[in-house]
Amino acid sequence: MKFTFLSILRLVMFTMISYIYYSSVSTPTTSQIIYVIIAVIGFILNHFLLVSTRNQTYYPLAIDFILITGFVFFYPGSSLYLILFGVNAVTLFLSAKDNRILWGFSLAFFIIWFGSMYYTYQVTGTFSLLENLINFSLIVFEAVVGRLIHKLFHARAKIETQYGELQETHTALTAAHEQLHHYSKQVEELTLIRERNRISGEIHDTVGHKMTALLVQLQVAKELMESRPENSKEKIELCEGLARETLQEIRLSVRTLKDHDQPKSFVTTIRKLLEDYQVMTGLTSTFTVKGDVSTIPISIQLDLTRVIQESITNAVRHGEAKECSVILDVLGSEVEISIKDDGKGAADIKHGFGLKHMRDRIHVHGGTTLFESTKEGFLVKATVPLIEMKWQMGET
Repeated sequence: MKFTFLSILRLVMFTMISYIYYSSVSTPTTSQIIYVIIAVIGFILNHFLLVSTRNQTYYPLAIDFILITGFVFFYPGSSLYLILFGVNAVTLFLSAKDNRILWGFSLAFFIIWFGSMYYTYQVTGTFSLLENLINFSLIVFEAVVGRLIHKLFHARAKIETQYGELQETHTALTAAHEQLHHYSKQVEELTLIRERNRISGEIHDTVGHKMTALLVQLQVAKELMESRPENSKEKIELCEGLARETLQEIRLSVRTLKDHDQPKSFVTTIRKLLEDYQVMTGLTSTFTVKGDVSTIPISIQLDLTRVIQESITNAVRHGEAKECSVILDVLGSEVEISIKDDGKGAADIKHGFGLKHMRDRIHVHGGTTLFESTKEGFLVKATVPLIEMKWQMGET
């Protein structure tokens, strides 16, 4: 039994009422004295049995029922036994978990109570209905209080269990959140590493190619310097153009790597990119953003940045554009980027290295690209899904 204080109080009540029974008779008989002693010893032993018993408390309670009933036969003129039944009822309704046990003990009590009243009337010839009803009301009150306390302790135990489960769930969610954050960091780092490797490849391919061409042209200019000075001058001017383009490529690639080492917001990165192009090439541009940019994953942000960079580079290099507009539209399920310039465009769009590379970047994320040349200039439009990815095999 869990409720040590209540069990001790219960034992004190049993002992005191047993003593009251003993002292209620001026000259107790030997059998009455012996029974009081037996009852007190039985109540004490039951106390320790209740304390040590965890689940089956109704065995000691049944023994108490028998001991309490004995007072009716040895002291038939008193109704104090009902008080003892009331104390026993508190213990019963406090500890019993099965309602069938409660109904069984309640039925046994009513049988014993009616039998005791009949026996008392037969022996003494008197019967006090008021006294029995008052004591019975006390029993009902104690039973209700015992059950309420039982429900209170049960609710508290349930709350403690649920709180423990909630703490475990919170701990698990915290660990999962930390792990997810760790994985997110890893994905971001891997994405940046992939981007660095890709930029390194581009530097090797574009800058290396132009440096090789520059070296060849310088050698030709050197050979033509004495025999044909005019042709040598043209070659030197061509070398100057190649050197400027190579320097521009190196600056943009280095700046991109630097921006990755010092992460900025997507919008800030695009604005800085357009500002740098304005300083280096004189290209004026506008940048419009619609929707929540924070919903775009880091990997998609990086590829969209490179698409914008490649588009405005082509606009200046091939289209001789002076103005450019960039529109970023973030919808619920997709992000759309449009880059339109006022360059001369192209009558026949050839999917060279630059356009193919942009298309491949968007295609990785399940997106689509559109390249369109008009009288007003050249348009690059890319759409990337944020929720559902879909790939089209073949041209439409």
